[in-house]
Amino acid sequence: MAQPFFSRSLIATTSPLIAIAAYFSPFNQHSEWHLWCFWGFLCTFVLPVGITVALGQSPLQWGLSFGDWRFGLLCVGIGLAVMTGLGLWAVNQPDFLAYYLPIAIQHQQAPLRFWLSLFAYMLGWEFFFRGFLLFGLAGQPDHPTFLPVQPKVWLAIGFSTLLFGLSHWGKPVLEIVGSFLAGVFLCLIAWRTRSCWAPIMLHTLVFGLFTLLVQWRTLRF
Repeated sequence: MAQPFFSRSLIATTSPLIAIAAYFSPFNQHSEWHLWCFWGFLCTFVLPVGITVALGQSPLQWGLSFGDWRFGLLCVGIGLAVMTGLGLWAVNQPDFLAYYLPIAIQHQQAPLRFWLSLFAYMLGWEFFFRGFLLFGLAGQPDHPTFLPVQPKVWLAIGFSTLLFGLSHWGKPVLEIVGSFLAGVFLCLIAWRTRSCWAPIMLHTLVFGLFTLLVQWRTLRF
């Protein structure tokens, strides 16, 4: 079901501003992890949900329903297996260690708060890129397939992935490059399952995995 022109225009206009606000957080990710996550949650979840409701739409229709959760779990398992292999290689790279080590220290100090904050952050992050942007611009699929055929869907995926990749600026170089590929893959999962939940879980677990690998490599438990 296609979205009205006004809704698509508003989303296309506001989403870069939301991404910029989330990127330029007043809190430091490496020293104020929980506040940094809270800021990201406000920018990428609370604000987009508010816009969604103001447009007369239900956030459930924009990715917050569970959709095809069985296929989503399969994608989470495959994605986590692939990223575990990459993480085991990346943990020996100096730039990767330098970026994740301060975060791993914060995990070691307060693991429960770390995971709760991370989940809240990724809930907003994935709803923004894979719900608000994808379904907000392309609408909901009538007959979802893993590889969409409609040009409007690929335009929405491209716009979402561009903002997603640029939002990784400042991370290790290979992670920046990989984020563009990951952005497309996560959008395809969301489109196929009609839900953001598989991307939310996969992104949360991958980021947590990277943190744990760095903690194991440098700090131990």
